[in-house]
Amino acid sequence: MQNGKPQKRKRNMSLHYSAVVLIVLIIFSVLSVTVLFNIETAMVMGSSIYTADEIIAVSGIEGGDNMIRKNLGKAEKAITSELIYIEEARIKRKLPSSVEIVIVPCVETASLQDEGGFMIVSETGKILRISEEPAEDTQVFYGANPAEELKIGDTFRSEDEAKTDVVYKLMELAENKFVSEITSFDVNDRLNISCLYDNRIDIEMGVITDVDYKFKLANEIISTRISPDAEGRLKMLENGAQFLSKADLEQIEATFRHNSEMVSETVTEETAVETSDEPSEDTNTSTKLNFE
Repeated sequence: MQNGKPQKRKRNMSLHYSAVVLIVLIIFSVLSVTVLFNIETAMVMGSSIYTADEIIAVSGIEGGDNMIRKNLGKAEKAITSELIYIEEARIKRKLPSSVEIVIVPCVETASLQDEGGFMIVSETGKILRISEEPAEDTQVFYGANPAEELKIGDTFRSEDEAKTDVVYKLMELAENKFVSEITSFDVNDRLNISCLYDNRIDIEMGVITDVDYKFKLANEIISTRISPDAEGRLKMLENGAQFLSKADLEQIEATFRHNSEMVSETVTEETAVETSDEPSEDTNTSTKLNFE
């Protein structure tokens, strides 16, 4: 029985210490959200077109705010929503009384054709502004078909969800040296995407599938098999590619135009004969030609 008393006393001491620690933690927790860790200074890091005062004001952070209770996620969202040319804002607590706001600025990356102008967007698709002309040093996208309800500050999406994926995939490749030389993309038909390389070679890519390989092959062909000043059209095929020079394309166009004129003349002659043989009361006749 005597041997049990020290053990009982030891358990009581452990409970006593645990209670003390719990009380201390409770007191510390209460103080941390009332008296301790109140914000005295806020620092802004990273370049931006906005001043530090503008950024801090929009964040809603004020001197005396408790940094533990302050919803920093909400403050970050307020900065990127209100200040259009800020891509990302990260707010870090610097105990005991400071916060650091790290800013990532937006960079105009692409110009997406819209009715009457272009949507200028950042690399993440954030709509920065609307312009009558494409922004300088950006890749231009024709036929992106932005959703009607989009406004400045929103993230771009197309009326065609699949086309949205196509646009973002092509934007992701912009850092590729070869792709950076592409001045514009035409995604009007997302099943037959084309682009203009170096303002001189049209590349018909087809669907977005295996686009990385297609660009790699196009780069190899243009750099090793086509003269540096050549103009024309490069069509990516299932098992390779085909290049037609500007002269070839002009000849094809001339031949097509000649054949069209011949067909038109033949149809006109046949119509004139039929009209003279069988007069019609309707004098507003017309002929519709379908070419497939």
